[in-house]
Amino acid sequence: MRFDINKSENINSSKIIVLMKTKFTLLFVLLNMFYFQLQAQDRIISGTVTSEPDGVSLPGVNVLVKGTSTGTITDFDGNYSISASENDILIFSFLGFETIEESVGARNNINVLMAESASSLGEVVLVGYGSTRKQDVTGSITRINAEELLKQPALTPTQSLQGKAAGVQIISSGAPGSSPVVRIRGTGTVQAGRDPIYVVDGIITDRIDNISSEDITTIDILKDASSLAIYGTRGANGVIIVTTKAGKIGKMQIDISSYFGVKDVLSSVDMANSSSYVDFTNRAFGFQRFDQEQQYDTDWYDEITRIGTVTNHNISVSGGTEKMTSYFSANYFEEEGILIGNDYRRLNLRSKATYNLSSKLKFDHNISLSLNRSVPKPFSTFTTAYKQSPIVPVRYIGGSFDGRFGVPFDNSGARFNNVGNAVADLVLNDEKRKNLVLQGNVSATYDFTDYLSGTTRFGIESGYGKSYTFTPNLEQFLAGDPTREVSDFDSPNRNTLRVRKDDFYHWVFDAFLTFDKNFSEKHGVKVTLGTTAEEEQNDFLEGTRNNVPEDSNLFSLNNGEQGTDVVSNALSDKRRLRSYFARLNYDFDNKYLLTATIRRDGSSVFANTDEKWGNFPSVGLGWLISNEEFLNNSNFLNTLKLRASWGQLGNQNIPLNALTFDSNLGTVFGPDQVLVPGSTITAIIDENVGWEVTEEYDIGVEFSFLDNRLSGEFDYYDRLNKNAILPISLPDAFGASGITLTHAGKIRNKGLEFALNWNDKISDDFNYHISGNITTNDNNLEEITNPFAFEQQGGSIDNGQVTKLLRVGQPLGSFFLLEVEGFDERGEFVYRDLNNDGEIDNDDRQFFGSIQPDIFYGISGGFDYKNWDFNIEGYGNAGSMVYNGKKAQRFGGENIEASVANNIFNFDNGSNMNPAPSNEVLPSSTYFLESGDFFRINNITVGYTLPDVFTGVEKIRVYALAQNPFIFKEFTGFTPELPGNGDPLASSGIELNAYPSVKSYIVGVNLNF
Repeated sequence: MRFDINKSENINSSKIIVLMKTKFTLLFVLLNMFYFQLQAQDRIISGTVTSEPDGVSLPGVNVLVKGTSTGTITDFDGNYSISASENDILIFSFLGFETIEESVGARNNINVLMAESASSLGEVVLVGYGSTRKQDVTGSITRINAEELLKQPALTPTQSLQGKAAGVQIISSGAPGSSPVVRIRGTGTVQAGRDPIYVVDGIITDRIDNISSEDITTIDILKDASSLAIYGTRGANGVIIVTTKAGKIGKMQIDISSYFGVKDVLSSVDMANSSSYVDFTNRAFGFQRFDQEQQYDTDWYDEITRIGTVTNHNISVSGGTEKMTSYFSANYFEEEGILIGNDYRRLNLRSKATYNLSSKLKFDHNISLSLNRSVPKPFSTFTTAYKQSPIVPVRYIGGSFDGRFGVPFDNSGARFNNVGNAVADLVLNDEKRKNLVLQGNVSATYDFTDYLSGTTRFGIESGYGKSYTFTPNLEQFLAGDPTREVSDFDSPNRNTLRVRKDDFYHWVFDAFLTFDKNFSEKHGVKVTLGTTAEEEQNDFLEGTRNNVPEDSNLFSLNNGEQGTDVVSNALSDKRRLRSYFARLNYDFDNKYLLTATIRRDGSSVFANTDEKWGNFPSVGLGWLISNEEFLNNSNFLNTLKLRASWGQLGNQNIPLNALTFDSNLGTVFGPDQVLVPGSTITAIIDENVGWEVTEEYDIGVEFSFLDNRLSGEFDYYDRLNKNAILPISLPDAFGASGITLTHAGKIRNKGLEFALNWNDKISDDFNYHISGNITTNDNNLEEITNPFAFEQQGGSIDNGQVTKLLRVGQPLGSFFLLEVEGFDERGEFVYRDLNNDGEIDNDDRQFFGSIQPDIFYGISGGFDYKNWDFNIEGYGNAGSMVYNGKKAQRFGGENIEASVANNIFNFDNGSNMNPAPSNEVLPSSTYFLESGDFFRINNITVGYTLPDVFTGVEKIRVYALAQNPFIFKEFTGFTPELPGNGDPLASSGIELNAYPSVKSYIVGVNLNF
């Protein structure tokens, strides 16, 4: 604007003043507008979105500036960044979670906790090298939350999983410090490793018995090839992903939990008393060997058992700021077993921290220490107590196990059986073990953009163990037979001390990129590319010396007799694995899903270069039918998803082939008859041995109805081990008489899984839930592909007899026995002459079931009413068989069960099915085979949460729990749950030297500050 006063005769001074005021007013308004614009301009807001209450990162959450089209999604770690102003409102939405709105204000960092809605498809589950929404999963994954684990207190979290996941069979032992056998979708191998792997906070390990359940947030069980293929050779037997607790932003949180309980045998076995024993044994020998009037009537099971106890204390401290969160816990667990002297103690320490170094860079580290001490006792004591005669006393005059201090009981000098003293076995077995396990990892994640991030992490696991075993040879010799004298001991070694040290290490390195972006609001693409490397090795050093001082404070090899040293040492081969992997997840219009995975593994286990590398692909398809328009207005159906997958998995945990030599082949040559030493290789190595490859198909349906109150999942699976490793015996023409391992068979597992859950809230004061799952599995050795493969026998019962056979068309762990048809005139068994040749031998054996159940299932239910909570869980299986191996131990004078002694077959009472008394070793037959079907109540819990009556205490809950209080079974032994060593051809499914199941009664308290 231009003013010329000289030429503007019509403009007076007042007008000029008005115009000047207007000019300055406009300038002031413009300056203020500019100032406020500066104040309201957009800036970068970042943060992390996690689920409530477990704090698991949520990928794929939609973050939108309200009233605009500006938006983004969180990456696989739940991180996001978005441009917004202080007056804006951010909307966080995610399928399956409640939508949240957050005002920006002056904050630059906004972290959000999202609560799940009722639909389970919105739940976030962990997959290999990342996480995803359950609705986007095309494979079979089951999630177990922390509150479900804590309903079943146990030493190791895997015990608490029993009955909670379809397709997962867990066979527990009652022994202190023991870990259960875990089988996911059946047993698919004979010679290779059968156990699943565990992934703890991203680090692969073979064990989680060093983790307390109180430290766990979630467990995700990967079951099918589509979800497992990214683990390649590590995923053949399933993967269990464990996420431990982490700190949360906010004030410091302190949680304390403690419980105490007592334990006893769940189901006992009644043995014959002295009167029944004497009558039975005299008839077995055919003459009056023992008098009816006996001085002793010993209950050997009562003598070796006690009321056990269990104690658990846990404390955790957590908290954090927007820059750092941390979590620390300490756990002490102690158990006194039902077997006298069998004790176990464990201390766990765990620390975990997350540092948000910037809006793009996050750093994590965690470390755990587990120290355990155990006092093992031989489980064979249970069999010894079963066999020992009730007329034998526990101790003699002077309190010893023999007669050195007085006249021993010898029943007129007759030696009446070959069984030792079960109590002496416990007292004289002096063994102690210590183990230290360290696990730790560090990881860093950098967000290059809001859709591209990179993660690298390194984890290491190291273990150290030491033990000693003191064997009082003289004392054991004397306790074995009360008629023995010290002068009868003809060895110079009165005792032996064995000291052993073990250590192992295992490290894992991962590095991967994740691209996660939506295009045109309908196309969701997520790509993961990465590499991983592993290495592990084990070794031990063991030494023994004789005649050390009989004082545990002096148990040192240096104190033993010189010249009696024996040293042994072994160092395992290093196992190295190098892998590359890629995964594509594609989602179109939130309806149609694709997952494609490829992993390439290279292993040092295999000698042949051509066999070192293997490729393991998978593909999965999914259809979210409930998101189709024709179902949008359904008042009945909430979610419905159909999925199908195919994939291949590898197993590198095979026994290493080794050359075996026979050096005792010397012969005499020449006129001087000189002995020339000779040796030869007795077995041939198959250098072409490689991965066992499992191929699997899976079809599944996931659904929820009635406002998500009813939900469930159904799967059909078919998995085939295409090249199972079996032993073969080559003809003599090959010049080797030993056993060679090679790919020689096909093993198939196929079945159905069905899970159903009902949750309903009647009022603010009352809600209840009922759930159940059932799995059918058909296990079968489908084909033998090598003509030199032989039928493996197994299942020894320590009396010269075997019980199992591996044969085409039969499940692994099948019992191969003679069939008892009836009794002859002497009351002895008559066996079926299968081939009608007039002789009873191995050719007359046939198959009678296996240790593999046809069905296993779990159920649970409970309710919350005001401050009260109640829960009950059960587990069972059907279709399996178990062998009563301890019952087959009568060789001459051993005890028998009361039911046997009192129900001997006679022609007047043909219903009694026990043979006439005998001291002969009976062949393996259907007489000893029993049903393994059972149903057990796993736990019954009643809890009460106290009202807020203590300042500073957020919550106090007290509870009482009955664990394994009832079992319904047909088996006459201690327990039909017989994990053995996990080998289907060995002791699994045979009750011999097995620990009984136990029941526990526990009281506890949880405090939150």
